Amino acid sequence: MMSKYKNVLYVYSDAVDNKDALKKTVMIAEKNNASLTVVFTISHETLPNSLSFAKEKIEAFIDQKEAERDRVISQFANIIAIKKDSIYSNSYIDVIKKVQQYNFDLVVKPSENEGVLGAIFGSNDMGYLRHSPCHVWLINDDNEENTKSIIAAIDVDDNYPEDDKLVRESLNLDILKTAMSIAKFRGYNLKIVSAWSAKYESALRNYGFIKNNEGDVNAYVNEVENKHLANFDAFMAKAKNTLDETTFNLIKPECIVLKGTAKIVLPQYAKKINTDLVVMGTVARVGIPGLIIGNTAENILYQLNQSVMAIKPKGFNSLISE
Repeated sequence: MMSKYKNVLYVYSDAVDNKDALKKTVMIAEKNNASLTVVFTISHETLPNSLSFAKEKIEAFIDQKEAERDRVISQFANIIAIKKDSIYSNSYIDVIKKVQQYNFDLVVKPSENEGVLGAIFGSNDMGYLRHSPCHVWLINDDNEENTKSIIAAIDVDDNYPEDDKLVRESLNLDILKTAMSIAKFRGYNLKIVSAWSAKYESALRNYGFIKNNEGDVNAYVNEVENKHLANFDAFMAKAKNTLDETTFNLIKPECIVLKGTAKIVLPQYAKKINTDLVVMGTVARVGIPGLIIGNTAENILYQLNQSVMAIKPKGFNSLISE
């Protein structure tokens, strides 16, 4: 049942610390017997002020960078063979073009904190999440408060057209399969989390002109909750049958149902339990239904301070062309 990645790309950004994220990527590639390429990017902020258009200075700068990159790769020579590539920019667009060109199935990179309202994911990170045609793992540095746990965020709401339901269910299974693989590999606890809300509860309880019967409102809310729980149970039954019940029994995932909208309660829960990783679906404004679409996905991501694995639905096509 292990998620098999065969062609992994690590984005080595000179603007951040890569030590922890690169080590994790090497472990994943080794475990999956996957090909690993490290693409070295360079941001404008790290270009030396003394660099001019003089040929000798440019050549010296490139030679220095290549020597540094060789040292980075050589430290893992006894573990796995690593291919080296370079891009003299730090744009997600240039990296995604390489993803498309060489058919990578996983992109891993450290998060880029741009200092905006405490968010660990910057605009460049969001570009990967919106447009990468394959899975994206954005890694934030571990800290002592993390609880060695993983959240698999799924959506079991059935208020979708029939075709959308099939895409969503397939995406949910991919999210769970990936989260279970990582939990098994790292020995972490797995929390399978879904959120529900009664759309009209607030209006029914607080509408000033008409006094609604509290019992009727409670009955409505209970009905919505029970429907969600039934959907959750049905999905879990199918997941055990479709994936691997033996692995379920080994990992013993905990099922968590939260009341409230996903964009609010999911980041709150992730912070509350100090989780290490959130595995979630995102398709970001391309018209393909998934776990969380567009602004909701971005609202969640901007609030998270944990590493994120973003799963794309089957058939996703990036808007970026090669």
